[in-house]
Amino acid sequence: MAIRPVADPRQFPPEECARAAQWVLDAFAGAGFPDARLAEMADGSHAVLGTRPGPDPDAPTVLLYAHYDVQPPLNEAGWRTPPFELTEVDRRWYGRGAADCKGNILMHLTALRALGDEVPVNLKLVVEGSEETTGALEGFVPGQADLLRADAILVCDAGNAAVGHPAVTVSLRGVADVVVLVEALASDLLRE
Repeated sequence: MAIRPVADPRQFPPEECARAAQWVLDAFAGAGFPDARLAEMADGSHAVLGTRPGPDPDAPTVLLYAHYDVQPPLNEAGWRTPPFELTEVDRRWYGRGAADCKGNILMHLTALRALGDEVPVNLKLVVEGSEETTGALEGFVPGQADLLRADAILVCDAGNAAVGHPAVTVSLRGVADVVVLVEALASDLLRE
């Protein structure tokens, strides 16, 4: 089922993001997050939140993060393969959002399914739906410290150095907003 979750209602129907949010919720509920639920963000998008207790309540808590929205494909005719249809070409998969961030959602789900009941930590989940546009989660986080508190956050939204060479990237998250003011003379300085 191809879902086109571009979080811009001027370009794609909002129902596509709603379908993606529901798919993510159902997938994580099936992977052991019994309380998986949708939380509406200030911009009207939905984040999927949930918890999965581990075998020891005192074990560390890991927050799994991802986003289901994608950038618009712009000129669909310029794509080698249909942008919203997962297509295999020469043993590689292509599709809009296959790596950023739908592939990362599948990575979380695949790991959870492989581990089954053998997950030794407590898990929390946040999968947002407007990372590529408004970033509404930023406004949600400050009021939700208890809900989101974790010992570690697993963000699998970084690339590999090369095809076939897996990588672990650490400490690259965050944004620095900087305002630079430059003052200059109103005219050239004349020397005599």
